[in-house]
Amino acid sequence: MQTHHAARARQPLATIIRSATVSAALVLAGAYGPAGVPVAAADTTADPLTIQPDSAEPVAAQVGPADAFYEPPAGYESTTPGTILASRPVRVDVGPSVPLAVGAWQLLYRTTDSDGQPYAAVTTVLVPAGGSGPRPLLSVQVAYDAVQRVCMPSYQLTAGDASSPPPGEALQVAVALDRGWAVSIPDPGGIDNRFLTPRVMGYTVLDGIRAAQGFEPLGLDGSATRTALTGYSGGGVGTSWAAEMHPSYAPELNVVGAVLGAPVPDLAAAMHSVSGRVSGGLIAMGVAALMHDSPEFSAALDPYLKPHARAVLAAAGRDCVSATVAKNLFVTNSDLLTVPLDQVLADPVIRTVIAERARGTATPTTPLYVVNAVHDEVSPIRAVDDLVARYCAGGASVTYVRDDLPDLISNHSIEGLTSVGHTFTWLDRALTSAAPTPPACTTTTVPSTLTDGSWSTQLSPLAQALARTLLGQALGQ
Repeated sequence: MQTHHAARARQPLATIIRSATVSAALVLAGAYGPAGVPVAAADTTADPLTIQPDSAEPVAAQVGPADAFYEPPAGYESTTPGTILASRPVRVDVGPSVPLAVGAWQLLYRTTDSDGQPYAAVTTVLVPAGGSGPRPLLSVQVAYDAVQRVCMPSYQLTAGDASSPPPGEALQVAVALDRGWAVSIPDPGGIDNRFLTPRVMGYTVLDGIRAAQGFEPLGLDGSATRTALTGYSGGGVGTSWAAEMHPSYAPELNVVGAVLGAPVPDLAAAMHSVSGRVSGGLIAMGVAALMHDSPEFSAALDPYLKPHARAVLAAAGRDCVSATVAKNLFVTNSDLLTVPLDQVLADPVIRTVIAERARGTATPTTPLYVVNAVHDEVSPIRAVDDLVARYCAGGASVTYVRDDLPDLISNHSIEGLTSVGHTFTWLDRALTSAAPTPPACTTTTVPSTLTDGSWSTQLSPLAQALARTLLGQALGQ
C-alpha cells in the first residue's frame, strides 16, 4: 500500500526527557506515553508566523507537501456534520517501518468551526481483523499541539518515514485494536489545524465519531455504538472539549465514558507553572497557536515582546511541538516578555482570548476518568481540581485520581506513561460493561499510578499486544 506525506512532524509534548524512560517501559507494558521522541523539523524555508511591518497579525502559512485529500469538495457546506466527503485506504505505522496489521482508512468529513460555520477535518479510522458483529469505538485524541498540517496525526501516522516515528499514542491504539475495538484518531484542529481554537476540537472529535460510525467497512452499529474518548495533555484538551459539547452538539452518540489525562484547563496557570522547566518551550507553542487564531491577540501582545521573541514565536509557528521544546529548554516568561507575565495577562484583549479557551462552562453527561500529577508542570493541579469541582457541582460522574509522585524533571511526561494501566482498566469497564457507571464523584490521591493494582492485570495484555504488533501479526484475533 502506498504511503504519503513526504514531510514529517515532530511528536507532541515534553518528550526529550521521557524518551529514556519510555524505551524500557514499552518492553514491559506495551504502551507509550502521549508523545514520541523528537524527529525532523518541518520545512524551514518558509517563515509562516511573523509580525508584519504594519500589523501585529501573524501570517501562518502551511509548509510541507500539498495533499488534495484535505480539500473539501464544492458544496460540502450543505451537508450535515459528520458526513463523509472522501475516504482512502492508508497504511498506519506504530513505529518506524512497523505497520499495524489492521484495516485503516482516512475520512474527510464535514464538521463545524468556532463560529458555527461549515468546516472540514480528517480522521484516521482503524478496525482489527478479528471478531465480528458490532464492536465498540475508541476516539483517541493525540497531543500534537502545533499549527502546522504536517504535525497533525493523519500525517504523522501515515508518512512512512523510518527516521521519524509516529506519535506515541499509536502504541495505545494498537492495544485498543488488540482488544477488538475500532479506533478513530481525529485531527482535532481540522484541515486548517486550528489548535487551541475554542470549541473546534470538540466539534471535530464528535463529528469524527459520527463519520466513523457511518463508515461501512468498520462494521459499527451506527449511533448506538458504545463509544469512549481518551486523550492526555493536548489530547486531554480535545477530549474535555468533546465531553462538554457532547450533550448539546451530538446527543445521539452513545458516549459511555471519557478519559481526561492532564487536560490543561487553565492556559494562564500553565504559562506560569511551565516557565523555566524542561518543557518551557510550550509557552512559545501556545502563544504561537493563539497568534495563529486571533489577530487581536497578536496586536495586543506585540508591545510586550522582546525583539528576539518574535523569531522564537515565528519558529514555533512552523515547527512541530517537540522541535519547539527542544529549541527552548528551560525558557522563562521573562526571556520573552518585557514586563511580568501577570501584567500581560491583565491586558483585556489577552485576558479575553485566554478565557475563551477555558473549559468547565458545561457539564459532561458521560462518566469521566480524570488523572493528573499533583506536581504537573504543564497541567497545574489546582486548575484541574477546580475543573473537577465544577463538573461535580453540575452533577457529573467523575473518578479523579491525583498522582503525588515527588516533583521530578517532568511529572507531566511521567504521568502520561504511568497512568496507562489504570486508563485501560477504566476504558475496559466503560466499553464492555452492561451496567452503567453510577453517578458519583470520587477523588483519590495516590503515591503513584504506576503502583496502582491495575498494572497487575493490564501488563500481560499490553505486552501481548505490543509483541503481536512488532511481529506484524493481525491484531484483535
